[in-house]
Amino acid sequence: MKKSKLSGNATKYLLQYSKLSCVFLLIRSGEAASEVVYVDIEPDVILANDDDQFEIDLNSDSFFDFHFYNRSNFFGGYWTSGSIYYIPLELRQRLQVKALEENSIAGSLVTFSTYSSGTIQRVFPYALESELINDAMQFQVAYYQNLVFSTVYYMFGISSVNGGNWYPEKLNHYLGVRFKDSDENTHYGWMRCDVKVEGRTLVIKDYAYESEPDYPIVAGDTAHYISINSLENTIEATVYSFGRDIYILTETIQNTEVIICNLNGQEVVRNFLQSENELINMSNYPAGTYLVTLLNGGKRYDKKIFIERTGRITGYNKSFAKWRRESYA
Repeated sequence: MKKSKLSGNATKYLLQYSKLSCVFLLIRSGEAASEVVYVDIEPDVILANDDDQFEIDLNSDSFFDFHFYNRSNFFGGYWTSGSIYYIPLELRQRLQVKALEENSIAGSLVTFSTYSSGTIQRVFPYALESELINDAMQFQVAYYQNLVFSTVYYMFGISSVNGGNWYPEKLNHYLGVRFKDSDENTHYGWMRCDVKVEGRTLVIKDYAYESEPDYPIVAGDTAHYISINSLENTIEATVYSFGRDIYILTETIQNTEVIICNLNGQEVVRNFLQSENELINMSNYPAGTYLVTLLNGGKRYDKKIFIERTGRITGYNKSFAKWRRESYA
């Protein structure tokens, strides 16, 4: 594996971090152990100008893994009538990312028809929220991939075409990535980014990857992934979320403890159930995925739920939530 280099007079490298904060989290399940490596990029890398570029070495092995590029260029022709005039035909603006070496990015491959009756293919990376990144996800390895694109045509009046999974703006979404280390082992990871200013500015904030080869990671998580589906529930219960509330319905309430953790493994709620229809409000906690665990003696129940971003629930939604809660009673 060779270290990738860029060339060209227009290239502007933004390769220096003033600070790298690394957090190593270790979670053990039986005899298995693994860690997620998390890196906070401070200050955030901002690609706001044409030809701004950034290369990232995800696992610090001195090999660049991914290359980001903010590019803009005119395509045109020349017309002669006594003098030579340059006629702009179209303006192309792109926020792009390229997987270097044998690495790849989660995204969709789209085929377009051309004026010459041929076809071209373009790759659009996904803007992930909390999806599981593993071998079941579609990964693309080809050339530069468009987070957003904008093309303005001048040939027959001004018209434009815009698109990409990150268009026009996405805040705190994730690129799903897959890369190989120096031993040719495959690892999964994510990179958190913002796309702003109608697709003209890219902000790269932080990233994480799973140190265990071929092991999945959830977009945004900094803890080792454990499939809740693989755990056997021995307490009869129904747990679901609606808006900013968690509902716990169970007849096993005596001495049943409820524990709620975020996906960093931090405990945010711990108390004993008081009724068969328990409501826990999560307005004081960030939106995202949480693990709800019920414990009673040697029995347990686990459920992963999602808390919405908005803190407002309309009167209609409150009525619906009440109806849904009572329907389980």
